[in-house]
Amino acid sequence: MKYLYSGPISGVTLADGQEIMLFPGAEVDMPEQHDYTRMLLALRHLSPLPAVAAEPTSPSAEQGA
Repeated sequence: MKYLYSGPISGVTLADGQEIMLFPGAEVDMPEQHDYTRMLLALRHLSPLPAVAAEPTSPSAEQGA
């Protein structure tokens, strides 16, 4: 899941070996059910970002039909 990070500059290596660098104001992709993610959420260093809907691939009827 994507989050907005607002804590101090930091880095973490998750148990699966994935390394994540954390910079204030940066978007970061973290596993939702991970203990470290939950801790950062509790500290209010992470804010969930809204999911972006896929853009339509064909023009809608309103756009010029």
